Amino acid sequence: MSSTHPSNSLERLVERTKRIAGGIAASVSSATGGRLRPTAAGGLLVVLASIALSVAAALALGETVRIRWSVGTYYGPEFAPTALVLAAFPVLTVLTYLGLRALRIGLERAADGEFEHVRGIYELCVLATLTTLVLSQVAFVAANLLWG
Repeated sequence: MSSTHPSNSLERLVERTKRIAGGIAASVSSATGGRLRPTAAGGLLVVLASIALSVAAALALGETVRIRWSVGTYYGPEFAPTALVLAAFPVLTVLTYLGLRALRIGLERAADGEFEHVRGIYELCVLATLTTLVLSQVAFVAANLLWG
């Protein structure tokens, strides 16, 4: 086995990742922008998923949920009303969606048409941000169902 084998594998992986990312970026930065881009209908789907998750979790969780797990020293409240916490996730997701959508509009206006070359990257960052919020919500609900 030659010493260049790992390097060739890494180069192939990097090239494959670039092709995949380029394809995704091209699909969300088309002339129409695509209907499911995160700052359009795709973002609304993530918001709806967050709302649906909160509604489903509210049925499975009790009146209060654990908001902090501590060992030893007591640092303050460890429980909060379920309705308040579960409402906070969709509200945070909606505010993030609206803020990032406004940022996109502002960038497009400021760039005078030069925004198109970075739109795909921006849209992927928006998707990653919104997905992180929903995954945090999933982790919070799971933790409360398993260890709450």
